[in-house]
Amino acid sequence: SLFPSDQRVISQAAIDTILASEIQLPRNSKIALIHFPSENSQRSSLYGYGYWRSEDYLKLQQSYIDSLSSHLLQTEFAESVIHLPSMLTPIEPTLPILREAAVRLQSPIMIVFRINSDIYEEFRFFRSNKAKAFATLELILLDVRTGIIPFTSIVTEEYVTEKLDSDSDFRETMIRAEREATLKSLNRASNMLNTFFERQR
Repeated sequence: SLFPSDQRVISQAAIDTILASEIQLPRNSKIALIHFPSENSQRSSLYGYGYWRSEDYLKLQQSYIDSLSSHLLQTEFAESVIHLPSMLTPIEPTLPILREAAVRLQSPIMIVFRINSDIYEEFRFFRSNKAKAFATLELILLDVRTGIIPFTSIVTEEYVTEKLDSDSDFRETMIRAEREATLKSLNRASNMLNTFFERQR
């Protein structure tokens, strides 16, 4: 490097080794899965005050984890999937801390994902009987042994739905739209990750 400050972050020898190396992910591994909290500050507008204690909200978050886990278990790289407990990481964990937590769980592969979703306010304003939601899913795969990230994905999906007779109010319509948009983004990112795994054979 022509910049001396780079040497204090990572040595030139390490850079050369990393860029020249081919990552071989271990098969039949215990994969650590961690769900980063959403940055969306408007979440309470749908679930009300104290949404983090809402049964529906907690079940929904668990369904996202279960969906991603089921996709991972379909690959030959996952023997099992373990959800990383929040007590093992600080509020704002760094990659070295996440890597150390995965090592303590004896997980050579870690998947980190975050979901940001909400309702299109302008669409709701003009279409009172419909709700349109978007969801953006960020996902990274960390090779715990080396600290290298061989795969990343950022996916955004949308979903439009009408108010159903079974909806007690329009809030349920908005929640359903947001949930479906999130599942679409989760499935698409999972398929991309599975394609990456297949290319590692």
